[in-house]
Amino acid sequence: MTPAPLDFPVPARSRPSDSRRGIPTRVLLATLWLVSSGCAAHQEVPTPPAPALTRVEAGRTHWVLRPSEAYDALCLLNLLRGDAFYTQFYPAEFQRFSALLEPREKAALEHLTERMGKQAGTMVGPHLTLVFSVTGAATVDGLARTVADDAAWKAMRQDFKATSYGEDSDFSEMEDVRQDLGVLFAFLQRIDFSRIWRAEYLPQVEQAIAQLGAQVAAHDVVGWDEDVLGRALHVEELNAHVLKFAKPHGIRVTGWNFLTDLTYPLSVTVKTALHELLHPPFKREGAIDARLTALEADPYFQRLVREHDPAFGYTTAQGLTEEDCAEAIDVFVSERQGLLRARDGKPLTGAAFFRDHDDGMHVLAYLLYEELRRADFSQGTKYEDFILKLFDTGVLVPGKLEQRFHSYTGHYPVKALKE
Repeated sequence: MTPAPLDFPVPARSRPSDSRRGIPTRVLLATLWLVSSGCAAHQEVPTPPAPALTRVEAGRTHWVLRPSEAYDALCLLNLLRGDAFYTQFYPAEFQRFSALLEPREKAALEHLTERMGKQAGTMVGPHLTLVFSVTGAATVDGLARTVADDAAWKAMRQDFKATSYGEDSDFSEMEDVRQDLGVLFAFLQRIDFSRIWRAEYLPQVEQAIAQLGAQVAAHDVVGWDEDVLGRALHVEELNAHVLKFAKPHGIRVTGWNFLTDLTYPLSVTVKTALHELLHPPFKREGAIDARLTALEADPYFQRLVREHDPAFGYTTAQGLTEEDCAEAIDVFVSERQGLLRARDGKPLTGAAFFRDHDDGMHVLAYLLYEELRRADFSQGTKYEDFILKLFDTGVLVPGKLEQRFHSYTGHYPVKALKE
């Protein structure tokens, strides 16, 4: 996703490139907890209490802050693949858990990387959290049951394909790694990850949630986005799943749910929420679809799609367009709300943010951001109409994207293109 993923103000984000939102789901908060001891199979093991939720009202935004053993487990398995993109953030944890892997489990991780990462071109951890988010599994045992039980697996496949994220997927990569996932969830059960998570990591997450809960009441991210989108977002609850192993990502899963890391400062988690609510920023159809399709054929835009580091994601034209249309609002609003921050906590301008974020590849987002700064939203203009007007007035012209980009005083060398 990014060679310098924690160059705040935002983590590297991950989401599907589809232009519509998935079906809302709720994460169940309690499942059976199995204790891996010699006599566990012969005893009735009590279910531990579900981790507590923190609810905070902030204008139109109804925050729900919660831990998740299941999402942390999936992110840990992603870490154990040994990709330096992740191990740099968790060197001690990688050494601790990878030392416990047996040959069969290492082979499962290697196949997971080959099939999902290389062949399917997905980000392994984020994609797994997205798919399993439709199940409501809250623990390792819940994940393991989904993989082991044919009916549960079929239900997950059907529910995922019923979302806009999965409707065009044949689910083949998941089918091909189902056995690997079974091996890896058995590994987590063998090492009693559930007990480790509750004893060591849950207290850290709960402390982070307590701090976050005391701060988010001033951040009405739903209302802020609605002001620019020109339409209502029907968000009953905005669920922030605070994790131990999310770095370097902020991840959107199905429904109004996103994953954030316990180490991120308030500005990052709030900005992640602000951004993830924007997918999709509008329904891509009719005139707006035709105009954007023409713009995506622009040679400069095509270079941005093809030549940037694929670790960032956004390897399709539509995926990059959706991200850029969302990120323009995200940065515009974040700058106004004082959420754009450098590592040292000092404020950033939008131009400075775009220069450094994802190697500067979000050129279209920067252009839209500059035009948002000049726009008048007092009349409740819809965002897609705002973009259509940019085409009508000659601001956006297919074939002249690079020229328009360089017309702004804040333009920058695009590192993604080795400029």
